[in-house]
Amino acid sequence: MGAKIYIVEDHARMRELLRDWIDALPGLSVSGAADSAETALEELPKLDAALVLVDMSLPRMSGIELVAAVRAQWPDIRCLIMSGHNEPGYVERALAAGAQGYVLKGKPSEIEPAIRAVLAGERFISPVLRMSG
Repeated sequence: MGAKIYIVEDHARMRELLRDWIDALPGLSVSGAADSAETALEELPKLDAALVLVDMSLPRMSGIELVAAVRAQWPDIRCLIMSGHNEPGYVERALAAGAQGYVLKGKPSEIEPAIRAVLAGERFISPVLRMSG
């Protein structure tokens, strides 16, 4: 039994791919998945999640707003933003909201190291964003 990850991603295919992929990683498993921030906020109290993997662009409530809500209600749950936005302003806003990491969707090889770093209490930012900012 490893660390439990909760996925918030509005695209069904991406959500399923992430679920299958994370479940296959040693020491990690998916405790649940949602297509919206609102659903995540309803389900998280019922689950044992160590980390929430949050899509930046969600319908209605944004990923940044979700991170702020999760960190306010459950400070022990870590949050990792997964985004297609590579502008430094997005990273800064995500970190200010309480995210411990920011990984680019276009860099799938960085997702596992990002999850493991954030679970270990470290901050992870996709290297290309660290170089530009």
